[in-house]
Amino acid sequence: MPETEDHAPQAPLRNAFQLMGAILFVIGMLAIGWRAAFFSGVWPA
Repeated sequence: MPETEDHAPQAPLRNAFQLMGAILFVIGMLAIGWRAAFFSGVWPA
């Protein structure tokens, strides 16, 4: 039982880091996609 008690507080923190990582990944992909469209001339300034 002590093992579950040791891992329980870490689970929400790990989930928070995964969520932040996913959000940063999506923002990065949007930024790269926007820059690619901007420099290719598809997206007007």
